[in-house]
Amino acid sequence: MPNSPWWAAVLSGGAIGVLGMLGAPARADDTACKSIADAMLANTQTPYHSVGTISLDMSGGVTDAKNPPQSSSSETIFTGTDIFVKLPSGQWQNVHAPLDEVKARVRASADSFKDCQRLADETADGKSLAVYMGSAKTPNVIVTTKVWVAADRGVLVRSETDMMGLPQPGGQIRHQHLTMHYDYNDIKAPPVTQ
Repeated sequence: MPNSPWWAAVLSGGAIGVLGMLGAPARADDTACKSIADAMLANTQTPYHSVGTISLDMSGGVTDAKNPPQSSSSETIFTGTDIFVKLPSGQWQNVHAPLDEVKARVRASADSFKDCQRLADETADGKSLAVYMGSAKTPNVIVTTKVWVAADRGVLVRSETDMMGLPQPGGQIRHQHLTMHYDYNDIKAPPVTQ
């Protein structure tokens, strides 16, 4: 994501934000793509707390001794006006991101979905979730995202994104998998260390 602030991807659902930054936008013109886009945009207006895990391997999903998978976690709080990220030290930091710019990047991401489909609804914690899948492809990366959307609020509850790059010298393929979970209850700014 050259020239793309990292916080834009954080606010728009982690790797979901990558779709609009890949460079080959396709209009979100069918019902499933519109539903994914609407949920992404709802997250730029609805306070939430997200927890995510990203794993990376250089063998296209097959682990070996030379290329063990790497994993890291993320935690974000969006209060509706500010974006906070939890640093590896455990401290919280306000990223002071311009929300108009974040919303514009999320809109670009939302408009990048194509080949979308509505999957079977699921239930989690007694709530009905609409499930969608969409993808984007450029000459360098294929991104596939599956999202679970709260039927009553239209916001993201969970997302899983896979990004596959082109084979590298030696035949290795860069693969990233990102899982995000969202909570919308009692969202408050965390204590920030200056």
